[in-house]
Amino acid sequence: MLIEMGRPVILIHGYSSEGTAFNRLHEELTSRNIQAEDINICSYISLNNEITIKDIAEGLDRAFRTHGVLNKENQDFDAIVHSTGMLVIRSWLTNYGAAVESNKRLSRLKHLIGLAPATWGSPQAHKGRTWLGALVKGSRELGPDFLNAGDQVLDGLELGSKFTWDLAHEDLLGDAPYYDKGPRTPYVTVFIGNGHYEGISSVANDPGTDGTVRWAGCGLNTRKITLDLTRTPIGQDGKPIRRATMSPWAENRLDVPIIAVEGRNHATLISDPEKGMVDLLVDFLNVGEPSGETHDQWLARAVEYGKQALPKMLVNPGAGAAGLEGEAKKFFEHLIGMQEDTMQGWQQFVVHARDERGDGISDYLIDVLTKDQNGDWTTFKEMYTDVHAYGADQSYRCFHVRLPQGSTEGKVPLKIRIHASTGTDLMVYQGYSWEGPDAAKTEMTATSGPVELDISNLQGDARLFFPFTTTLIEIVLNREPYPLGEISKVLRWVDPKG
Repeated sequence: MLIEMGRPVILIHGYSSEGTAFNRLHEELTSRNIQAEDINICSYISLNNEITIKDIAEGLDRAFRTHGVLNKENQDFDAIVHSTGMLVIRSWLTNYGAAVESNKRLSRLKHLIGLAPATWGSPQAHKGRTWLGALVKGSRELGPDFLNAGDQVLDGLELGSKFTWDLAHEDLLGDAPYYDKGPRTPYVTVFIGNGHYEGISSVANDPGTDGTVRWAGCGLNTRKITLDLTRTPIGQDGKPIRRATMSPWAENRLDVPIIAVEGRNHATLISDPEKGMVDLLVDFLNVGEPSGETHDQWLARAVEYGKQALPKMLVNPGAGAAGLEGEAKKFFEHLIGMQEDTMQGWQQFVVHARDERGDGISDYLIDVLTKDQNGDWTTFKEMYTDVHAYGADQSYRCFHVRLPQGSTEGKVPLKIRIHASTGTDLMVYQGYSWEGPDAAKTEMTATSGPVELDISNLQGDARLFFPFTTTLIEIVLNREPYPLGEISKVLRWVDPKG
């Protein structure tokens, strides 16, 4: 099938890779009547410790402006990106904060295809900044970048990074969606392999991943939950809000779930592209065109295609997941309980804790509770898998959880328990546990109890658990001089008489 009007296609690779990674995919595209002269493969530097993902996006814009065809601001194009390439193109699309209706970059890009995209980073990123990471992934070319591992790029790729948090607020959570069903924004889809690495590379395998990125961290369907535990929660419009709120699903927003691909991992998804995936990929480049399908029609076919790969992604980690051997296996057995059953999927939660002034809270604990058979609140142990604190700012954390059967129906009673510490007896965090003027206040010190909030009913029929997605949670607490209700230790009046 031909792409309408010979529209250019750009291919953007991932971290520590290069343009040649797309050789096989290039062959597959040209064999399906996509003209070779319309395919433009990028190759960028990521193994430099001073280069950021935003820098690479700026480099992409420079490349557009010097290209013989893409230098025209009204020239439409399509993009196929692998891994970190998704963060590069999304960063470019933000266009320095331009409003959606006036963002020319959004209207130029017609179709965006993510192949194992690092939409929310990678569990491998924080390991790459170590000396071992430099030996494995570092630059091999003699010169100023020798054995550089790309510290700034890896910082953006780290789980729970401020970069991915801020980027999501720009393009995924705005009132006007960057990716809607209309012609002025790109159609977007995501493919992800259901396999892991084999051989020596299997050391990188983590449960719920394709070897490099998490299945739950690839799609672009996301929501944000705000838990405002300050004395009087106030929204951006200056009006009172509930303590627990969930961002609405923007009207006309595009549905961008993951499409699973059988037998492929992070690397082989592009080095050995599956025929059915490539057929769908080429068809997607015509979605919305006069000769193409509607997005809903194409997505229905793609979801049906992905069903054959989903069963392997729903297996409990105890039932043969790659990478769980020896001490690691014992750890997970203790942590989540190994069972030979299936789950409803995996989910990520990226949490940011801050005070009412906007400053991060780095020392905090968060637990999710549910009711046991006796009706008592207890830790939701079946859900816990892994927690990672973002190295540069531990107020950001990423929770990777498995969803047991029945968890996504919205009927599971849930309570969140939060404890935080300022690290000094001069200041204290405080949180309020329910609505109204008589809300119970908890002063959080090193020895105090936590604040608890029932989140079973966030907003009507809103649900907390969605398989293979990432959900953002923002926790807001008051930070106050101590002791409360009297002159504090931080600042006192001085008696001029001494």
